[in-house]
Amino acid sequence: MTSVTAAIFRVNPIEVRNRLEELGWTLEELIEIVGTMVSARHSCTDNDPTCAPGWMAWKDGSRRLREIGRAKGLQKSEIDQIPCVVDVDRKLRFSVSNTDDGTSLAPPRIPQNCSKKGPGTDRVVTSNQGSLFDYLDAPMKVVPLSMAKPQPGILVSWFLCTYCAGDEIRAELSCPIGVHGGFFTDFLERLVLIGPDDDGGAGIRRILPDDGPEFDIPVTRK
Repeated sequence: MTSVTAAIFRVNPIEVRNRLEELGWTLEELIEIVGTMVSARHSCTDNDPTCAPGWMAWKDGSRRLREIGRAKGLQKSEIDQIPCVVDVDRKLRFSVSNTDDGTSLAPPRIPQNCSKKGPGTDRVVTSNQGSLFDYLDAPMKVVPLSMAKPQPGILVSWFLCTYCAGDEIRAELSCPIGVHGGFFTDFLERLVLIGPDDDGGAGIRRILPDDGPEFDIPVTRK
């Protein structure tokens, strides 16, 4: 999948950490949520329904996002049936999403959600389009080609996009501004947390089914 708009793509670790701080998060907190999603996915066996790994990753990731977010003073919410946490002061909301192998790859590749999103996500992404000017206060090298007028009171939505295929793990925190047919098509900004050549996920823990032992999952270099 390719993006139509030139998204801001941040991969430098210092830039990513600085931007995360502006958004109210640390890299370690988000990596912990990714680890929860990976553990939940790998807790499933071939006796589970086909959709179980993705659903478990999304469910447990949403719960851990809320646990960490609420401990930081964020508010639990379920806007448009999307479980999230809301940073009222910064006017931001955060959710998790299982995404495909475009995750953390440089443009023109983009992460695309694995499951079709409903009308609630369409409204969330459309709201982001109306809030783009909020980001002009942040350092940018690329200006989106099309920007709607800002709408007061709109919450800007970010998704923790996680890709996991076997032992390969990639993740990014990204702000979508385009959706078509229930799938992400464009992004305003993407922050790489675990990239294809990154060992940042080496400490992610996998818990085997039946309370088996924990062990580290390495991130596969490509």
